This record gives sequence, C-alpha cells and structure tokens, in this order.
Amino acid sequence: MRPEPAPAARRPLVVGYYGMDNVGDNAFCVVVDWALRAYWGSAAPVFAAPPLVDLPGDRTGMDPRWYVRGGVTGRAGTLLNKAALLRRSSMVVFGGGSVFREMGPLSEKKLFSFFSRVSGHPMAALGVSVGPFLSPVAERRLLDVLRRIDFIGVRDLASADILRSAGHPGLLVPAGDLAGLLPEALGEPVPARTPRRTRRARLGVTLLGVDYEAGDEESRRREDALIEGVRALVLKEPVDVTVFVFNTHPVHGDERVSQRLRAAVEGLCDVRVVTARDGVRACWDEMKRCDLGLHMRLHGAVFAYLAGVPFTLVPYQKKCDDFLDEIAQPASLRLGRVPRDPAEVTRILTAMLTDDAVPGLSRVAFADRARLNFTRAPWALGAEPSSR
Repeated sequence: MRPEPAPAARRPLVVGYYGMDNVGDNAFCVVVDWALRAYWGSAAPVFAAPPLVDLPGDRTGMDPRWYVRGGVTGRAGTLLNKAALLRRSSMVVFGGGSVFREMGPLSEKKLFSFFSRVSGHPMAALGVSVGPFLSPVAERRLLDVLRRIDFIGVRDLASADILRSAGHPGLLVPAGDLAGLLPEALGEPVPARTPRRTRRARLGVTLLGVDYEAGDEESRRREDALIEGVRALVLKEPVDVTVFVFNTHPVHGDERVSQRLRAAVEGLCDVRVVTARDGVRACWDEMKRCDLGLHMRLHGAVFAYLAGVPFTLVPYQKKCDDFLDEIAQPASLRLGRVPRDPAEVTRILTAMLTDDAVPGLSRVAFADRARLNFTRAPWALGAEPSSR
C-alpha cells in the first residue's frame, strides 16, 4: 500500500529561474513535476512559471503578461502573482539551477523566506548550485535565506563545501543535476549510446547568446571560433547540423548567434533548427538523433550526455567544469574556455567521428545522484514521520 504523503508535500510551490524561455530550466520543471509525484506523493505541485509546452495548464500559475511587460510594473505583478500562489501552497521548493549566486535588496527570495517563517511551512532546494557569489553583499543575503531552508540537495560538491563552511543548520545532501532524471520523467529508458556511424553524421550545437561574465571582445572571439570551426568541419566531412536554440528570450537568448551559425553552414549541409518554443521533449528527441555535439549551453551538454551522444562543452562558467569533472569527461573531448583557433574546434569534432572515448560516469549513476534530491528529503514517501 502506498504511504500517505506528508502534509507539506501535498501542494508544493516550485520556484526557480522560470519564464526565461530556457530549455534547461524548463527541463527542471518536467523532472520536478514527475519526481514530486513519484517520490513525495505530491497531489498538486504548482510551478511559479508561465504556461509551458511540456506541462498541463493547471501545473503553472504565473500570468505570462508580467514576463512581457518587464520594468517596475512587470516586477510588481510577478511578486503579487507569486504571493497569491504562496497562500495556496503547502511548502516552497527551489527547483534546480544556479539560483543562489545573486540576490538584490528586493529579491523574491525574501518573500519566500518571510512566508516560511510566518506560516511555518518548510522550504526545500533541489538540484541547486550555491555560488560563486557575485558580491559579498549577495553572499550575506543568500546565506541568510539558505539558513532557513530545511533541506538542500546540491548538484556539485563545491556548493556542499560552501554550505558546510557557512554552518548550514538544515539537512544537506550532495546529490546531482535534476536533468539526470529527464529520460525517466519522459517515460523513456536511458538511450543506447550512438553507434559508429554508417551514414552522414549529425552535429548538434548550442551556442550562448549573452555571457555577462565575459567582455564583448572575448565573447565575439569565442563565437567566431566556434562558428568557423563548425563550417570547416562540414566542408571537409559528411556532417549535417542541428542548431539547438536553448534560450529564446528576446534579451538574454541565443537566437542571434544561432542564426549566424545557420547562415554559415546553410547550403553546405542539411540544417535543422529546434528551439525552446518547441518544448523540452522536442529538444530531447532531436538530441537523440545526433551523432556528436558542440555545446556552450550546459544543458545542451547534459542532454547530449544523457542521450549517449559524444560531445564537447565550452566551459564558460565554473558550473560547466564541475559537470565535466563529475562525469569524468575524457581529456580528448575538452575545449578551453575561449577557443581562439577554429582549427582546434574542427580537430576535436573530427576526432569525435571515430573516437570511442566516453565519460567515466555511467548515466545510470548520474540519474541515481539526481534521485537523491527526492529520496533523501524528509518528505519522501516512507520517511520517518518525525523527520517530516
């Protein structure tokens, strides 16, 4: 007989960097929606997000007009909308990603912390990174909020070290990236690894439209090297290209640079484009059709890894290096933070067509680490009532 869910787990409000037209964050929603039901017995999780292609309409609670308006009006509307969702929730769950790096004086995290303190409802954070903090002020504010979170599952060991050093009083579990459970959440087995090709190969690419931690010159040099490296590849090898636009946000997104890549290879090979507007499942299905990958978006690389597709990832932030270290990515498949020479990009991609090197960590083990975010939480089905 299935155990009764803990009262706090029945209607969690899941918050994060949602509504930003990003496949990675939307994948967190897909996974958390499935896993809260499977492992906590949640009856009605609600996401503080506008409508998403991959979730039923009753799972999201944010009015999309607040994301369009922006400015003071959009910000105020967003906070009021989330306050209304809080009133009907049983707890707050931070659902995945780098959500604990920056915090301004009017951050919504203050609202969530205040709600938890006044209502007595718990807070949890699942599959998150903590730091690197963007300023000492942000660090102080964030640590104040983090101390109020009852359960934190982190996706990297560096985050666990930060929280231990800060004396986090709640339950802390080194777990994994939530996307590790994506195949299961979509009702699929872990795909077989891509076999040695007997046809034209297909290269999947995600690029980064905006890097707020790099200068314009560095970003442009990197962008040029990647695009010219892909063009050189398709000129010398029988390779087609799928351009994945993992972020379609009009300000923070990747459409401009993705269009540059498309224009550079159009007419030289078959080119497909799939975007965040098509949804998480569509991007996942297309990733499984690839034979190799070149990624700047972290979750472009995570999708490729889960699909069994050889890939190289440009580690533009520490979270990328953390992921590559975690899965034991072979040195032969690693690129530098700023590839200066298109020939270096072409060389690594060409080698992937025949190289049998694969990450050292199995995808099953990666999924099991992600699962700890849910199974080690106090609200997991079968957990001791006293721990809930």
